[in-house]
Amino acid sequence: MSKKFQNKTSWKNQYSEHDFRSNNSGERRLNFKPNNKHNKNKGNNKDWSHAVRVHFNDEDIDMGFIAGPSKSGNKFNRKGHRSGSPVPKPMKRKLWEGPGGWYKVVLPYGNKYDKQFLQQTLLEKVSPLSFMPIFWKATGNVATFYLDDFKVAQKLQELDYGFQMPDGFKLLIKVHPGSPNVDISQEMKEKMKLAMANRYNAVNKALDLTKFHADPMLQEYFCALYKPIILIAVIDIIGENIPELEALSLNDNKIQILSFLKKYSEKLKNVKILHLGQNKIRDITMLDSLIGLPLVELLLDGNPLCDKFKDQSLYISEIRTRFPKIMKLDGIELPPPISFDLEEEQTLPTSLQTFLCNAEGGAIVRQFLEQYFQLFDSDNRQMLLQAYHENALFSMTMAYPYGTKDKNSNWLHWYSTDNRNIIRVTDSERRFKLLKKGNVSIISFLKEMPMSNHDIMNFKVDLTVFTPIMMSLTVAGMFKELKSGHKQPPIRSFLRTLIIVPAGSGYCITNDELHITNATEDQVKTFKSTPLPPPAIIVTSPSISSPVAPAVVPVVPVANAIDDATKQQMVQALATSSGMNLEWSAKCLQETEWNFERATLVFNEVHKQGGIPAEAFVK
Repeated sequence: MSKKFQNKTSWKNQYSEHDFRSNNSGERRLNFKPNNKHNKNKGNNKDWSHAVRVHFNDEDIDMGFIAGPSKSGNKFNRKGHRSGSPVPKPMKRKLWEGPGGWYKVVLPYGNKYDKQFLQQTLLEKVSPLSFMPIFWKATGNVATFYLDDFKVAQKLQELDYGFQMPDGFKLLIKVHPGSPNVDISQEMKEKMKLAMANRYNAVNKALDLTKFHADPMLQEYFCALYKPIILIAVIDIIGENIPELEALSLNDNKIQILSFLKKYSEKLKNVKILHLGQNKIRDITMLDSLIGLPLVELLLDGNPLCDKFKDQSLYISEIRTRFPKIMKLDGIELPPPISFDLEEEQTLPTSLQTFLCNAEGGAIVRQFLEQYFQLFDSDNRQMLLQAYHENALFSMTMAYPYGTKDKNSNWLHWYSTDNRNIIRVTDSERRFKLLKKGNVSIISFLKEMPMSNHDIMNFKVDLTVFTPIMMSLTVAGMFKELKSGHKQPPIRSFLRTLIIVPAGSGYCITNDELHITNATEDQVKTFKSTPLPPPAIIVTSPSISSPVAPAVVPVVPVANAIDDATKQQMVQALATSSGMNLEWSAKCLQETEWNFERATLVFNEVHKQGGIPAEAFVK
């Protein structure tokens, strides 16, 4: 053993050997002992300081008290107290309310007293409050137990060194938030079964586990249901012994987390009544793990999540979204849910990978996206400059998938710096700075993003708006992030919302919103099963130093892609916005090759110069 630790003892054992407490009576017993015959200090040269130290070491004194005069002859010890004076009462620290609601009570010399007598004494001292000591343990002189009431824990903390025991000593009481680690032995599981059997009503098929840890049969164990290992064991017992259970009460068990129950909810498949009142559930999403249970009655009153809903109708809606058959919530009867009776069951239509509000827009969207992501995945994203309007706007957000933690996921640190999530970024000035404005600023940002390889074959595209002057679409998919520093290139999931307008003989983006997250396990499997296209290669001309790439916008001329009906709509739109008649509006569009944006710009410019005759406005 290292010399550094040879003289150190564990704090758990510091009370277990000799009782060094002081009864603070103010009196000291004289104790004359014969001199050691081998003592070198004889006659008038006796070492009195040594004798005093021996005398005080034989008495019950408070730990840390230095008896006898110092070597310098000072009458005060190192703590500043006059030698021989009563030891002052120790300062009491403040007890903070623990998030778990459990508190450990340590009685340093508690095992010197009869357990029943000590418990009765503590109950009398905290009266009119009451408590039941859980998991009482004794090690040497130290006794420990746990309790689940902050007010009682506070009261016990105040009683530390506050009253005298029959032997003349004051009782030390140390309290702090905490609970023990738990391993379920076979003996403990059998006790749990017996306690559950006593609480089961076979007639009503109901099991009441309210404040289960306080069951008299379980006082020797720490059987708190807020511990996942305990709650899982209880559900296993239900599945094995009472699978027909229809009503279950878990009230007042300090339960905080339910997400781990998703794999075990099948064992509660017949439960129609569930009480979870007076627990510590903070988020409504914790109930997602119980979706599928045929609940008709649910009690959540007394949980922090209830305080988050100021609108009762929204609260009911959130519950019924998860449990459509709920008829009673927090003891209140609910109106029956609105439903439609159908003569025959109808199946929902098959989900489509692509939705097109206009079939003619499909070819344009497909060609645009192919060219855009070909250049995005290349080594030179500068060529995307043509894909954005000179006044375009771009913003990016990121988030980790729900239920995952940063340390368990592929990090998204690169994207977090420019994350413009308006829920997190509340400062308006910061929001404005994170918005990329203009095609030059956008391309500069895109060039800094990690290199990528998109799975174009599995894109999901929704074209929601298609008019002669604007298209709005969303595209979702996955990409592999290259050269990211990870051992294996991470697979990301993305969603982009694009606003596209005509530009010249093609189109360009005026608004681009990008959201990035990590791909789910199912998405990763899909991604790996689909062969990716090779990265785009930009060919360089020997006579030109800059790369040559295909046009970013579809090469199909706008005029060829517009039918007569659409042209009529464009004429009508221009006539409305400019004030010109239909004839002159049509003439303006023809001269600009049916480019609505360009026609509008030309009209405004010529009109400012007074170049449009008055007859153009005669209708």
